[in-house]
Amino acid sequence: MLDLGKYWRSKYKKVSDIIADAKANPGKINYGSWSIGNPVHLGVEELQELTGTKFEHVLYKETTQLYTSVATGELGFSIGSAGTVGPLYKAGKVRLLAVAGPKRMEAYPDVPTVAESGGPAAPYEVSGWNTVVGPKALPPAVSEKIRKDIAEAMSGPDIKERFLNFGYVPLALDRTQFSQFVQSEAKRHASIIKRAKIELE
Repeated sequence: MLDLGKYWRSKYKKVSDIIADAKANPGKINYGSWSIGNPVHLGVEELQELTGTKFEHVLYKETTQLYTSVATGELGFSIGSAGTVGPLYKAGKVRLLAVAGPKRMEAYPDVPTVAESGGPAAPYEVSGWNTVVGPKALPPAVSEKIRKDIAEAMSGPDIKERFLNFGYVPLALDRTQFSQFVQSEAKRHASIIKRAKIELE
């Protein structure tokens, strides 16, 4: 996912600029997301913890309105996927400050990582994922057939191109690997939620 700063005339040119502003104005720099406990919310909570800062969280019902507010300067910053903020970036409405991951994106090679932009060093990462699920009683052979068919479809040039533009990374995991991945993600996010004392309202 990508960090982005408000409008192209924004004073924020690097992640370090946001951090410095937040330290000088505790709780006065706002950011937006669409709910409590989503990847953006958890990512900024972790950013606050790692940098000793405090931001104001503003909730939006629609992501289009959220990123438009970043573009107009109503919000200081937010975090979004290449698919959601890429069009605004290409239209010159937002500035991409950093890739919130361990390495630069192939589709946006000039956008530095958070660490390169003066933010926390790796392993700081903001990410989300999607999976295909079926009934619990689904026979293993059927499940494996579906997994292989999906993996084959995702290896096609059209899908690869779409994934590249959206900033998605395919994870070709078997059942055991996927189970381990989910457990790891749950543990990582649970730790942030506990430390930040996040509760659903």
